[in-house]
Amino acid sequence: MIEFKLTKDQRAVANAATKEEIRPVLHCVHIRKGLIEATDGFLLVQKKIEYEGEEKILLDTESVKRLKDHRVTKRVVFSSTDGKRFEVLGQDVTVLTGQSGTFPDLDKLIPSGEPVFKIALSRKLLKKLISALDDSDVPVRFKFYGEHSPVKVEIPTEDTLAVLMPKEVTWQKTED
Repeated sequence: MIEFKLTKDQRAVANAATKEEIRPVLHCVHIRKGLIEATDGFLLVQKKIEYEGEEKILLDTESVKRLKDHRVTKRVVFSSTDGKRFEVLGQDVTVLTGQSGTFPDLDKLIPSGEPVFKIALSRKLLKKLISALDDSDVPVRFKFYGEHSPVKVEIPTEDTLAVLMPKEVTWQKTED
């Protein structure tokens, strides 16, 4: 049995997976050593997790989204074995069955090297902007004017304009 834990924040990665069940592998979250990841073919989201196993696991996104935090540990424990329920620390925990298929190698899609420029934006502000837009597939244009300047967001076909203020951050190099 393979066990690992995911926080609510880590389980939110499932929102990046495709909604189309005709692409079954992309309708899953992928668990691999140290990461949970999901993609819809246009968006890729990865988060670090505490999983040191060598086995790669696919889990159906809808199953992951329905899970709740374990009351005692504030996390959910998963297993890829049999899809049954079991108890951890006296609490009922759902066990998920792994899906079949091969998840694409997403690491090669992540840009490397020095960026042309960087800007930091508040997640709360980005969520607020997204909630102010409808669900259409019309392209949204982002215009960047520099690290310390606002970002102009336009949807010309809908006569929509938004401006996102940059957030001051300290840029630190992270080791891969």
